[in-house]
Amino acid sequence: MSDSAAGNPNWWQEAKAMSLARRAALPTKIGTAKPGDAFLIVTEGTVTEPVYFELLRTDLQLPVVRVKVVPGDASDPRHVIRSAEREAKQQVRLAKKGQLGIDEPSKFDHVWAVIDTDVAVRNGIWNDVQQLAVARKVTLAHSTPCFEFWLLLHFGFTTRSDLPDGSAAKAAVKTALGGEYGTNEEVTRTAITSFLAGWPLAVVHGERVREHHTTAATPPPGNPSTEVDRLVRAMNDSAPAHLRKLKS
Repeated sequence: MSDSAAGNPNWWQEAKAMSLARRAALPTKIGTAKPGDAFLIVTEGTVTEPVYFELLRTDLQLPVVRVKVVPGDASDPRHVIRSAEREAKQQVRLAKKGQLGIDEPSKFDHVWAVIDTDVAVRNGIWNDVQQLAVARKVTLAHSTPCFEFWLLLHFGFTTRSDLPDGSAAKAAVKTALGGEYGTNEEVTRTAITSFLAGWPLAVVHGERVREHHTTAATPPPGNPSTEVDRLVRAMNDSAPAHLRKLKS
């Protein structure tokens, strides 16, 4: 044990957090998939995120039995992760009992939790969230401060520094739209439909944002930033070759 560690009773927590941060900054291939792979996507939000991914699934012509989008138990990211784990295990149990539909997958090849980081960071539980996701084998598609930053990337590349929280990010989306945006499902569906076609460019923008923070050595999670592009790219890669809109 080093001298600095000996004088710091929480040294192991800090070391673990640093290890997680380094792992997050490394290039990874989690944003890839094979044609026909089955996805479970559990979302923190109950309107915007489910609507977005259902519309994206339709755009990529992915069968609904292969992409199951379900809202999480609560807005706490840890509940969302546990919900994803439970849903994934339930799928396997139903398969063993022969209780799945004829075209339903016996298991999910990819299990994702779509979460925001703003509250978790503010409450000092972000490291706990990351560790839980690793332990439960759930991949995080997190956005800072919230999912709306991912939506902003459909309009153009940005690393704007004036998005301290979710309220600011939602206001920015409304400004970019020049129209209505909110948590009402009908309004949200209309709004997202109007810019969904920009998702391939948003993926490229998300990758550029990550490169920006890596170059700047920003402590993760960088504000603003997103990992949703990895999930979207994976969904793209799971589509038949002639339906993909991004090269792997």
